[in-house]
Amino acid sequence: EAPKPLSRSAPRTAPRTANAGVGWILGTMAASSLRVLLASAALLEGGRACTIIAVGKDASAYGAPMVGHSEDAGPIPNDVRLIRVPRRKWEKGSKRPLYNVNAFYPRIVDAERSPEYAPVHGQEVSEPLGYIPQVEETFGYWDTDYGVQNEKGLSIGESTCTAMTAGWPSDVPWGHNKAGIEELSKIALERCETARCAVQTMGDIAVEMGFYSADSGLPSSPAYSGTSECLTLADGKTGELWNFNILTGRNNASAIWAAERIPSDHVVAVGNSFTIRKLNLSDHENFLHSPGVTKLAEEMGWWNPKRAQHKDIFDFFYAYGYTPGKEAAGNLAQVLNYYSGRRMWRIFSLLSPEEGSKLDPDLGNLPHTKDPYPASVPAPKGSVTVQMVQNAYRDHYEGTVYDLTVGMAAGPHGNPNRGQVTFGVHGQWERAISMYRTSWSFVNVAKPHGRSVLWFGYDAPHGTCYLPFYGAATSGAPESYRSHDGGMAKFSTNVAWWPYSFINQWSEQNFELVNGEVQTKAKAMEAKARKHLEDWEEEASLFSDEAPLLAMDMLTSRSNALAEETFHHWWEFAWSLVVKYRAYSVIYNATDKGETVQKYPAWWLESQDVGYTLWTDQGPYHGVPDQGVPIPVPDQARKAAGALELAAAAPAALPVAAPVSEVELLRAELEEERRRRAVAEAAAEEALAAARADGSFPAGVPVALLSAGAFGTLFAYKVGRVHGERIGTPHGYVACE
Repeated sequence: EAPKPLSRSAPRTAPRTANAGVGWILGTMAASSLRVLLASAALLEGGRACTIIAVGKDASAYGAPMVGHSEDAGPIPNDVRLIRVPRRKWEKGSKRPLYNVNAFYPRIVDAERSPEYAPVHGQEVSEPLGYIPQVEETFGYWDTDYGVQNEKGLSIGESTCTAMTAGWPSDVPWGHNKAGIEELSKIALERCETARCAVQTMGDIAVEMGFYSADSGLPSSPAYSGTSECLTLADGKTGELWNFNILTGRNNASAIWAAERIPSDHVVAVGNSFTIRKLNLSDHENFLHSPGVTKLAEEMGWWNPKRAQHKDIFDFFYAYGYTPGKEAAGNLAQVLNYYSGRRMWRIFSLLSPEEGSKLDPDLGNLPHTKDPYPASVPAPKGSVTVQMVQNAYRDHYEGTVYDLTVGMAAGPHGNPNRGQVTFGVHGQWERAISMYRTSWSFVNVAKPHGRSVLWFGYDAPHGTCYLPFYGAATSGAPESYRSHDGGMAKFSTNVAWWPYSFINQWSEQNFELVNGEVQTKAKAMEAKARKHLEDWEEEASLFSDEAPLLAMDMLTSRSNALAEETFHHWWEFAWSLVVKYRAYSVIYNATDKGETVQKYPAWWLESQDVGYTLWTDQGPYHGVPDQGVPIPVPDQARKAAGALELAAAAPAALPVAAPVSEVELLRAELEEERRRRAVAEAAAEEALAAARADGSFPAGVPVALLSAGAFGTLFAYKVGRVHGERIGTPHGYVACE
C-alpha cells in the first residue's frame, strides 16, 4: 500500500474568521476519492504541468548549457506578456516584496519591479504576502510567471511536481507561507550569477518564509499531484547545470529541498516529478539540501535508512514523491506513472539515442518504481543543438508505437491533440511533449560574456516559431510582446501571442496539411534567425571590447526588429492559411486549376466506427460503435429515452449456472439482452405514443432501434467479436454469425 501523504496539519495560528474555522475543520476531514481525483486532474488536465529539457555544456553544440521550459498551462488563461525587468540599484534598508503571482493577467502590478508591470486602466497595485531584505543591486532579466534568464546568463526552466505534503500562501485563511516558486525563481535571477548561488538562495528563503505551490488544491482535497516544484538551472559563468526539488515542510510551513549538479555531458528530462534519487548527504560539491532533509520522511515512515545503499544516500523522490493510494479514485496512479515517465524516455531517446535505446519506454516513473529512470543520461560531446531541443518540444511520439498522430482518436488527418474528457470515463491518452494548451515555450542557451540567448515561442510548440532575445538586452521586447491591448482572454491583432494561437487553432481542421506547412515555414525562419545571430555577433565583436554597451544595444535592436518583423509576417501567414485551407479544399491560386480537395484517407472511410462503407437506407446511419458504447440519443427523443432508462433499471435475472465456454456465456448474455429489450419496448410504448402525439418524436422509428440506442448494452458485439466480424442488419441491430 502506498504511504499516506501528510495532509491537513493543524494550523500554527487561529483561523482568521469563524467561517474560516469551519472551513479548517472540514479541511481536516479525510478527502473523498472523488475530491482527490478532481484535485489531481487540475494538474493533469491543466494546472502548470510543464516540461523541462536541459543539456550540459559538454553535450551542447555551443559549449554552453541549455535549459528549456514549456508553459503547458490551462484552464486559466495565462498572462502571456514577456516582461523585461531592468537592472536596478536599491537604497540601503529597502525591502523586497513577495507576491502571490497570478497565472492570469495581470500576474503582478508593481512599477518598482518593472515599468512594464506599472498599473494601467485603473489596476490596483499588488499586495505582498511579506517582505525580505533587499540587496544593493539586482540584475536585469526576462520574466513570465516564472523567471526565465538574466543578464549574466543564469537560466531557469520549471515543472510542477508531486509531493507528500501540501502548503498554501498566507493570503488564504488556511495558509502560512510567503514564498512560491514564481517569486523564488525571480529572486534567483535578481541576485545570482551562478546556478549554485541560485539554488542556495532560493532554498534559504523558502525555509525561512515558507514554501507553497500554486497548484496545491484545497485543504479538504490537496492536489498532491501538484504540491511541489522542480527547477533546472544553468549559468554561463561556470557552465554548471543543477536540478532543484522543493516541497512544503511540516505543518504547512517552511520547506524541504534538495539540489543535484548534473554531469556536464548529460541531458535532462523533467516531466512533473522529482528526479533526485541518490542525494549524497556528504558530497557538498554535487549536492545541496535543506537542514534535516530526511527527518520528516523518517518520522512519517516514508523513508527507512535501511533502504539506502550507503548511510549518506537518500532517495529524495522515493521519500517525498506522491504515489496515489486507496484514497485516490480511478486510474490516477497509472496516469501519473506514464504522464511523467513517457516524456522522460522520449526526451532521452531524441537527444541521446544510444542511451535512450537502453531504457524501457513502459517503465513509468513513480516514486517507488523499481530500477527507475536516471535524472539524466550522457550524450556525445557537442551533439545537441538548440534546434534538436526545439524539435523535442514539438514532439508527439511520431514514429513510435505511442504516436498520437495515428489511430481513430487522431481523426482522419492525424491530429495529435487530445482535449479534456468527460468526468467518470476512466482511461488514458499518451501525454505528448507538445501540448495544445501550451501558452509559450523557450530554450535558454546560457553562453558567457553577455551572449546568452532566450529562444522564445508562443502557443503550442508544434505551431510556433522560436525567436532569439538576448539575456543581457538593454531594453524590453517589442510592444506586441508586452501589450495591454489583449491577451488569452481578449483577442487583439496587436498581441504577439495571437497569430500563433490563431494558426494552431486553424490547423485543427486538417492537422496533417496545415501544421505540416506551418512547421516547414517555422523551421526555415528559425534557421534564418540562427544565421542572423552569427552575423550580428560577428559584427558586434568588432567594437564590443571598446564599447560593450553599444554592442549590446545593437544586438538588442536587431533581435527586436526580427521579432517585430516575424510578428507581422506571422499574421500575413495566418490570413493566407485562411484562404488556402477552407471548405475541405486547398486553394493555390485563382485559376481554373488552382484548387484541389482535401480527402479523407481510405483507412478512416473503411472503419466501421465511421460508417461510410456500412451505410444503407435502413441504417446504420452513423457507423457501428465499439462494444458497450451507447449510440447518442437525438434531442427530440430524450423524453422517450427517459422512460426506456427507467425500464432498464429493473434488475434482470441472470442464469443460475455459468456457461462452460466463453461463446456460450456470450450467447447467454445475448439472450438476456433480447429479454431486456422486450421488457423495455413494452414499457416504452406509452411514452412513445405520447411523444409522437405531441410531435416531439418522429413517427415511423422502430421501438427496437430506439431501445438499442438508449440502453447501449449490445452484448451482440461480444459474440460478434468471438466470430471475428460485426454486421449491420436492416433493423439497425448489430447481429453476429
